[in-house]
Amino acid sequence: RQRHNQAWQASLHSALALLQRVQKHRGLGGQDNPEARLQREQIATELDRLWRSCPQDDSGLAELDGAWRQLRQHPADFAGHCQLIEQLLNGVEHLELRLLHSQPSLQGLTLACRELEDLAQLRGQQERCPLPLQVQMRYLSQRLQPSASRQLKLGSALQQLQRELIEPARVAISPAACFALLTPLIDARLGNLQQQLGAPA
Repeated sequence: RQRHNQAWQASLHSALALLQRVQKHRGLGGQDNPEARLQREQIATELDRLWRSCPQDDSGLAELDGAWRQLRQHPADFAGHCQLIEQLLNGVEHLELRLLHSQPSLQGLTLACRELEDLAQLRGQQERCPLPLQVQMRYLSQRLQPSASRQLKLGSALQQLQRELIEPARVAISPAACFALLTPLIDARLGNLQQQLGAPA
């Protein structure tokens, strides 16, 4: 059982690392400047390496490599990234349930990751914000409000997005600025979740 727990813990670390980078790759997908392309390529290379070293177990993570290879060729495919992230979140949930009996502190890990995905979706905004995207972002922003009331930086970032992205007729924040605003918040929270999980097995 201990050996299984260590293997599942290693898989969960892999899942969180994959999740973080796929979200970043999606966030950079709509940007077409040299800096974003370079950063996107670096993240894609990291994802290639992570998937090559992904544990071959029943979490299903290793099998998602094919979906990633397709997305690598189409970085602006926002919906495709969202589908892959949903599958990664399902893998996280599967592993959380496996580990809960030995690590009760993991309770709520998947929920926290899904909250982060709401925030990460806001990061993938385009130069223009068409009405359906505006409605979705307003909904995501509202869903994040309870967390924002407890986290000062998140609350401040959401207020800025409200002013510059969601409310105005013309988007006042660039995709690069939006990415720069939200990435440190997401990375810090994912770092906390990794610490909560403990060192990789």
